[in-house]
Amino acid sequence: MARASTRPLEWSEAARQQLQGIAPPDLVLGRVARAAELLERHPHIGTPGRVAGTREWPIKDSPLTMIYRVRQTKIQVLAVAHQRRFFRGE
Repeated sequence: MARASTRPLEWSEAARQQLQGIAPPDLVLGRVARAAELLERHPHIGTPGRVAGTREWPIKDSPLTMIYRVRQTKIQVLAVAHQRRFFRGE
């Protein structure tokens, strides 16, 4: 069976800072890491985002959503937003 090609992730400074503010970090960051690995192999897994050209993907068993942009050679992770704040517009 052929292995799916991957695109590297490029994390924005905003996304990195958002991940640093997560509590409790160990459990959630493990889920983020698994989601990132899956996203590298399947970049269109999320749904079209609220902003043109972006995609959104809720991270399983966590309150977070990855907001990202698919480019030809990479995936840009723009934000990792808490769903409660993100959907309320906070």
